[in-house]
Parts: sequence; structure tokens; C-alpha cells
Amino acid sequence: MRPLFPLLVAMLCVAPPAFAQVLGDPDQIAGLMQEAGLQARHTTSAEGGPMLESSIDGVNFHVYFYECVPACAAIQFSAGFDLDEAMPMEMANLWNRDRRFGKVYLDRTGDPFIDMDIGLAGDGIGRENFRDALDTWRVVLSEFRDYIDW
Repeated sequence: MRPLFPLLVAMLCVAPPAFAQVLGDPDQIAGLMQEAGLQARHTTSAEGGPMLESSIDGVNFHVYFYECVPACAAIQFSAGFDLDEAMPMEMANLWNRDRRFGKVYLDRTGDPFIDMDIGLAGDGIGRENFRDALDTWRVVLSEFRDYIDW
């Protein structure tokens, strides 16, 4: 038993695998989105930063990456809706007041955009938490699409 004791102690001191965390890496985020059955096309934002393009149930959205030195500290899911008529500001305000996730704002022509931010600074977030955030985004898009009758 004594010869096994140092081995058992060493096994208990081993850190959990680093791959369990989701860091601000566009390739890792794209891979997790693909694991969830979504497409994830790499592209570049208007500001020159990394960006992913995807869609859920016919709604196109972007994933923006922020503070990418070296890994990105945050990501943002964002979808815009081109409506025939401008969305009333009161309708956007009601959504923002009544919903915890999915911030809505209107562009110059009254078309709504909905965003959801995820912080990844430091050591990132767990894979399960990221999957949960992605599922939350899926629900937010579905509910918002119904909300605006799109």
C-alpha cells in the first residue's frame, strides 16, 4: 500500500483539464456552436475584429468578439430585423423592461436589433454554461420573433 500512496496523492493534485473552460477564442466558439447544430462562418466585423455568422430557425445573427488581447474578454450575439414599418419605441422599451435576456434597440429607420452579451474575461466560462447561454439565445430569438410577428 505504501508504494501507491505517492501516486494517489499526485493524482489528487492534478488540475482539471483546461479544455473544460470556454475562452474568448473564435475557433472554440465556432466549434461549440457547430456541436450544437449551428453553422458558424468566420468573417470580420466592420471594425476589423473577428466575427461569426450563423442562423437559428431562419434568423441570421452575428457573434462579435470584444477586447481580443490575446483572448477575447467578451462576445455578443446580435440579430437585426428589417421590418416593413418602424417598431415603436414603446414596444422596444416594454421588451427590455419585461425580459431579463436580450437587449433591444432600434436603428435610424426603426428596425429592431437584439443583443445578448457573454463575459469570458479571465478564465472564461464552463462549457455547460456556454451551452446554456447558447440555448438562452435560441429562446430569446424565438420569443422576439413572435413578439414582433416576424
